Amino acid sequence: MTVITPSSFPDVGVNPVPTTPFDGVYWNEAERLPRDRLHALQEERFRATIRYAWDHNRWYRAAWSDVGVTPEQIRGLADIGKLPFTTKDLIRRSQQEAPPYGLMLADRLTQADVVRVAMTSGTTGKPVLLPFTQADYALWMEGVARGLWAGGVRRDDVVHAAFGFTPFIGLFGAHDVAERWIGATVIPGGAWDSAIRINMIPFLGITVLMGTPTYLLRLGRLAVEQGHDLSTWPVKKLFVTGEVGPASSPATGKRLGELWHAEVHEFCGTQETNYFAWDCPHGHFHWNEDLIFAEVLDPETRQPVPEGQPGELVVTDLLQRTHPLIRFPTGDLVAGFETVECGCGRTFRHFKGFIGRIDDVAKIRGVSVAQAGLEHAIRSHPGASDDYDIEFWSDADGLDQVRIRVEPRSPVDAAAGAALAKGIEQIIHRTLFVSMHVEIVPQGALPRFDLKAKRIRDNRRRDE
Repeated sequence: MTVITPSSFPDVGVNPVPTTPFDGVYWNEAERLPRDRLHALQEERFRATIRYAWDHNRWYRAAWSDVGVTPEQIRGLADIGKLPFTTKDLIRRSQQEAPPYGLMLADRLTQADVVRVAMTSGTTGKPVLLPFTQADYALWMEGVARGLWAGGVRRDDVVHAAFGFTPFIGLFGAHDVAERWIGATVIPGGAWDSAIRINMIPFLGITVLMGTPTYLLRLGRLAVEQGHDLSTWPVKKLFVTGEVGPASSPATGKRLGELWHAEVHEFCGTQETNYFAWDCPHGHFHWNEDLIFAEVLDPETRQPVPEGQPGELVVTDLLQRTHPLIRFPTGDLVAGFETVECGCGRTFRHFKGFIGRIDDVAKIRGVSVAQAGLEHAIRSHPGASDDYDIEFWSDADGLDQVRIRVEPRSPVDAAAGAALAKGIEQIIHRTLFVSMHVEIVPQGALPRFDLKAKRIRDNRRRDE
């Protein structure tokens, strides 16, 4: 067995995995590094990761050799474009050829080194297995510890992460950080249904509640329908992840805050790499630049876009050693990044949020439309409920079209429903500069979701 500990990471002057906070404001010293020091840290960690991947992962050696690239040609992040993408298809093929982990377990590691295995949902294909050594799981926890600490989670909090006990690792890191590092009281409840949670949240004095925006909206609405006054409940903070959240749809954040009478915070990431970003007390979404390097590329040319512009998100691990992913296309369209000063004192770049999944975006009359923008527009109307769905379809001429169905917040007659639809259409037109048809459907007509919602149906014709 190869013993991997936090001290096995390259010593570059900033401890990547502190298990206690740096001080009362920042979890990690890296959060407030001057930009020049942060760039130097990224460069050193990137070069070390490239050498490590070449020396310890035969899949990378083969992929890079196929395009004529060696580590000597990658002198720094300016050369990252010379490297091929590490796609999910490549990962799946590697796991078929060398089960169970393929390229997701470095050559020098064995099953005995693995302390946890995660698994993707498989919504875009066969699930991917994600093994973690002890050190890399600690690195995973580090990615979200900063967000929980910045959001004010402390030892005297009572925390509940509303998710099932499955190989999906999305909320496990936050759950474990709150328990093991911050020292808060953590209430497990993977098998609880909504009725049990509604009883236990006030009874146990839960102050911090975590989950997907969809589920926390649904849970709160159910509690109110049962006669509970959430303003009297102990919940003071919500942390959401896994879907479009406040950073991408401010209307969703507003609804959550008003419903629960609580602060709303967000963190995001991918299972394959780490937690990417989280919000600070000043409302900015900070990217973990010392852990994950981000590229924003034009989806068609795959070339970098100017800072602040939208594009496809591609990420590269800077410290992961079990399965460092280098140039991993996430499949997400993002609004881009900004390098600006923040009142919180953190120097990490500001992440401007998600636009939507690339496969879920349609161009309607020259305008690209995705879920985040539509959700924000729909939920900006006070008469719309939290529940909606979106269908992309192709008309007789093969052009992409969108059909939107929305449930009203309260029962409406035909005239009121038509007025509600028109009001939502006007918001969509004003914010997205495109006209769309909205259909108001009866309450309860649309599916309900306990965790991640699947609100988009893509029935567009595809060229064979």
